[in-house]
Amino acid sequence: MLPIGITVLIITLTVLAAIRYHGNSNDGSTPAAKITPPTANTTTDSSSSRLPTTDIFGNRLETPADPGGVPLPQEPMLRPNPNRPDYLTAAPARMQWQRGWGGAALPISGSDGPTTIAAGVASGFADTPQGAALAACDAIARALSAPEELWRSVVHQRFLSGGAALTDRLASSRLETLDAATYVVVPEGIRVLPGYQPDFAVVQIAVRATGGWAYANWPMAWSDGDWRVRVPDDIESLWASAVPVTSLAEFGSWKGISL
Repeated sequence: MLPIGITVLIITLTVLAAIRYHGNSNDGSTPAAKITPPTANTTTDSSSSRLPTTDIFGNRLETPADPGGVPLPQEPMLRPNPNRPDYLTAAPARMQWQRGWGGAALPISGSDGPTTIAAGVASGFADTPQGAALAACDAIARALSAPEELWRSVVHQRFLSGGAALTDRLASSRLETLDAATYVVVPEGIRVLPGYQPDFAVVQIAVRATGGWAYANWPMAWSDGDWRVRVPDDIESLWASAVPVTSLAEFGSWKGISL
């Protein structure tokens, strides 16, 4: 079973509960895409992309030439104003979701990162609430969808603590849900909790669930110049049930927004 924490991104509807979200149940009939190891890529624009497609819920996904994703040119001056009332839920500029391995939705912005994607690992997220949320969604998506030869590098570089126990737990989840990437969809809502600090943030990611939506908390720490998932001392808490909600009014929509 996928962790919902890890699962919650995976969304729901089906088997997942993804990384832990015990989600629900869907027929899981979406065919898996061919997995191709990515090569290191540099910042570019979407002109190298192919025709867009969608995730299993119809949310738009850009189709990059590399299934590991392609970063966008960064324009920091376009970042949300910290003085705006919805700063902790506001989406970054030129937000888009790219179709990664197996159809997974990978978050990419033109203001808050990532700046680099190499060997399947994204890095260079801004030290902002938006950067923290992007890094959380990215780490979850890649840990679940990256090819066998790459996902451990994602866990090693994008998760703090956990060690072998975390890797073993994720390996078990991936084996139990071979098509997990299909359920890594565009979130229904994202928010960073009040109390955000430049070195620590708690990101809440909401996905569809039976009767409404559900979210999981992802603690993020600024370490060595980037945001990384701060793995709890109790690793099993990542596989805990998501918190159900009946409204997304307090969450921001990040479903592909551009300026």
